[in-house]
Amino acid sequence: MPDRRRISKLLSLILRHRPDEFGLTMDEYGFIPLDEVVEAVQKRYSAVAEEEIRTLVESSRQRRFEIADSRIRALYAHSFFVEMDGEPIEPPESLYMIATVEAAATMKEDGIRPEDRFYLHLSPNRESAESRSGSVDNPALVEIRAAAAAAADAKFWARGEVVLTRTIEAEFVGEIVEVVGAPPPRRDEGDEDAPRRPRGRGDRDGGRRSEGGGRRERSEHSGGGESSASNSETTRRVEPKPEEMTFGRSAKIQTGSRR
Repeated sequence: MPDRRRISKLLSLILRHRPDEFGLTMDEYGFIPLDEVVEAVQKRYSAVAEEEIRTLVESSRQRRFEIADSRIRALYAHSFFVEMDGEPIEPPESLYMIATVEAAATMKEDGIRPEDRFYLHLSPNRESAESRSGSVDNPALVEIRAAAAAAADAKFWARGEVVLTRTIEAEFVGEIVEVVGAPPPRRDEGDEDAPRRPRGRGDRDGGRRSEGGGRRERSEHSGGGESSASNSETTRRVEPKPEEMTFGRSAKIQTGSRR
């Protein structure tokens, strides 16, 4: 039987990026019947049983997937649009993301929008965001004043170990500091060279090449509350510069199957 990493990578391909290539149709929230996904996995890895997929999903540190009512879905990092279900959360005072220094310099003027995903992917504390900084060139840590944004009607959803939102207005962008001595990119189970939304010219986007929904994202993490930067990294302030937005393809979605 293949190792967990190979199965997780295949599940990511099916549930985040290319369900149509496996003849699968998901509902608007990203769910596909579990038995159909098991059958698709078995076409590549015949020895994999449903119970082994359930065990992988339930024991994964990264909490990338969810099984509910005999259906399975990826919780985040889709390269096509999925609706959010469930009630938005009341976020903590601050959430965090990693962006390039160049992109971060525009955020206090332009706000933040996802680049090659449809939601910003945010971390609940500094350490979890900084642990991802090695997958971005010239990284900066960006604070999001999430509680204030929620009070102004921004919506946040908890999905596994990340928090998703659509956009962040400029007034809710907090402290921005450059990360020096970033760790190497983490290789968690299921890491992959994932398809991205095609790059194209359009509206200006302060989130270009950001980990909150941008280029070179390798893994998604989070943790508890706010805490100080790790000892292996130092930070320095980033001063306020312009960017551009991207657009993506849609997926084969079956509507009308609300949870």
